[in-house]
Amino acid sequence: MRNATLLLASVLLSAPAFAQGGSIAVRGGKIMKADGSVTDGGTMVIENGRISSLGDADLEIPFDVILHEYPDAVIFPGFFEAHSSSGMDRPNENVAVAPFLNVKDSIDPVSFYFEDELRGGTVAIGIMPGNATVIGGRGRVVTPTGMTIEQMTLDVDMGMKVAIGPQSGWSRSTQLAELRETFSNLDRDLRKLGAQLEEDGKQEEDLASVADDADEETEDGDAWDSAGGFLRFGEDFPGKALISEEDLDDGQRGLVNILNGDERLWLWAPTASDVVTTQTWLTTHDLLDNAVLVVDSSAWKASAQLAEMGRPVVLSGDLWHIERDPVTYKEVRTFAPAKFAEAGVTFALSSVEGRMGPDRLSYQAAMCVREGLSREVALASVTTNPAMFWGLENDLGDFKEGADGTFVVFNGDPLAASSHVLEVWVRGVKRYDRSEDARLKRLEEGRIK
Repeated sequence: MRNATLLLASVLLSAPAFAQGGSIAVRGGKIMKADGSVTDGGTMVIENGRISSLGDADLEIPFDVILHEYPDAVIFPGFFEAHSSSGMDRPNENVAVAPFLNVKDSIDPVSFYFEDELRGGTVAIGIMPGNATVIGGRGRVVTPTGMTIEQMTLDVDMGMKVAIGPQSGWSRSTQLAELRETFSNLDRDLRKLGAQLEEDGKQEEDLASVADDADEETEDGDAWDSAGGFLRFGEDFPGKALISEEDLDDGQRGLVNILNGDERLWLWAPTASDVVTTQTWLTTHDLLDNAVLVVDSSAWKASAQLAEMGRPVVLSGDLWHIERDPVTYKEVRTFAPAKFAEAGVTFALSSVEGRMGPDRLSYQAAMCVREGLSREVALASVTTNPAMFWGLENDLGDFKEGADGTFVVFNGDPLAASSHVLEVWVRGVKRYDRSEDARLKRLEEGRIK
């Protein structure tokens, strides 16, 4: 019953975020989908926050829906940040193993980060604990607008962070030793608990067999959590079937959820060697199907391994891997997204906070086009691929009937350096208007009033 109560409470608390949605129609000079295809004079109808129809300038519009026209603009689904540790008051707690944590408790809705992302046309962000951890806790998908976490939230179940690559000050052996010890200790504690529960059960049976007036068992309202069989992974051991969710603390429960395969895992595996280690770890625990790998540009050397794994990849940081030839000492630059694309690896890009240019997903995608990737692949890396990695591809990432009525109005090609965002609409409600951006206006005027 506790689970059902918590679920109901969660739904009620999040209701404002999911229920709010406007009904409008929008017609642009061009409507550009996530694959780069364009409809001149395209029209889209959004009802109750969802796209109800798409078409050209002749599309019929319901009589009670207001039409917004942008004859010189491009209507685009917006950009999607697959994985970020920004927008929180701190990216990590000072605990290496923290499966009980949730970024909900750390996200700062009034952070300038979200304002900047909205101004740049980003409409959804996967916020996940940082990499200075071993098991960091649970992330969530948010839109960069709203005064509360509930108003921002698009999905509470992004998954759990696991770091294979070492945190600062740790060696790889230390990082992996901590990871192995964590699950070794869990196995020890579960076996001990199973043995204790089995012994307790035998004692209760003995007492019941000799009792003259055995009291009938009463429902305590918590049968769901106290039911055995919570552990579905690994080999059997005495008392395993008796262990319930209620028997475990928050940390143990999080670890069991990982091993049960109930969590989408976002694994920090920055280098090629970390990718190999990650594949071994995931295969050992039969968790390969649950994985999204977060890598840096040096992981291009493991492109074949990533392709073999068949798992999606988020490229974090610089798109270029730069090293020096050990013989000539000349600088060698490798464009990692091109290597991933050649190998058939599905990838998403990340913006680089604090660096002008790479701090925009539009810049990162445009860089891919400049380096020879198709426009379709480049756009997918900042739209449909992140939505797919989150498991939200039916709701986010592109214009299609039934999807969220979220879009961005650009004054030109979304990937052009000269283009900027005019408006951002989330689920049919306007959330940003450049003409009303006081902070931007002050910057453009060159003075503070």
